[in-house]
Amino acid sequence: MEREFELVPHSQLNLINVFLVRMAERSIHLHSDLELGLIIDGSTVLSTDHRPKRLEKGDIYLINPMEPHEFTSEAGSAIILAVQISPQLGEQFFPDAAGIRFECGSSLSEALRDKPLVFELLSAICVQLAQSYLSRDGNFEFRCLSLVSILLQQLTEHVPWYVLSGEDSASTRQRAERIFAITDYIERNFKRKLLLSEIAQREKLSLSYLSHFFKDTMGITFQEYLNQTRFDYACMLLENTDRTILDISVSSGFSDVRYFNRMFFEHFGVSPNSCRSEVQSRAARAEPVKGSSQHIFSPEEALVLLRESIAKSLRSLENITASELF
Repeated sequence: MEREFELVPHSQLNLINVFLVRMAERSIHLHSDLELGLIIDGSTVLSTDHRPKRLEKGDIYLINPMEPHEFTSEAGSAIILAVQISPQLGEQFFPDAAGIRFECGSSLSEALRDKPLVFELLSAICVQLAQSYLSRDGNFEFRCLSLVSILLQQLTEHVPWYVLSGEDSASTRQRAERIFAITDYIERNFKRKLLLSEIAQREKLSLSYLSHFFKDTMGITFQEYLNQTRFDYACMLLENTDRTILDISVSSGFSDVRYFNRMFFEHFGVSPNSCRSEVQSRAARAEPVKGSSQHIFSPEEALVLLRESIAKSLRSLENITASELF
């Protein structure tokens, strides 16, 4: 299971990460990268600062670095083309790049409603970036860098933004290091009894300060986060093993199987056993399962799924002239 403070890997191209994912649900998490997501198919609900926004096919969302967010689904799932850009990428040219924060309420579709050509360009560039990144064609590194540069140029030109002060930027980095250490510790210890006081002692912080710090940073309490971490792990065991409900409950850190059953019912509206039957039935029909977190497509699968979007993006780029945008 991934850490909910997500350390974005840039395994293929330094400081840039692009992937196609089928997203049903993803619990609250944050990362230090700027993220743009184009909804290729389906729909999802993105919540930032507890403000849910429904996103449909064709929409683009934007998530600032260190901004807690979660994905939920009323039914089914969404296929999302995600572009993650490390703030370090622009620091050589713009020293304050790490402090840039865009003010668009997470939805570029709404922020650029009066600028359809800009929105169309951003959409086309995201798709072209994915094609180069995933296919790794000749000199793809330079093409990816140039496309990301245009993305950032268009965002700073057409979307309101500000730069964190030097003091705020240093504070943000310090908070990022601290919350990573805390969530990493939770990830390694959630299967046993774990109290906030233990982490406070480890971090040399007062219990009251740590409680407020965690809620302010993640948007939920420590106990809610711990329960969600345990719950996500339990759902994985339920879907992929034949272990008993009691065994899954105990293995996930829930000391009371009745509490686990109640939490499961509140989340899905069915018991764990009923959900397991639905999971197996849907898996046999190769259907997405509500509640499963995400599936990241291989580059080969992604390029096949993006074939129609790639063709559309090329037509868009041909129809948009530079004079209309720059």
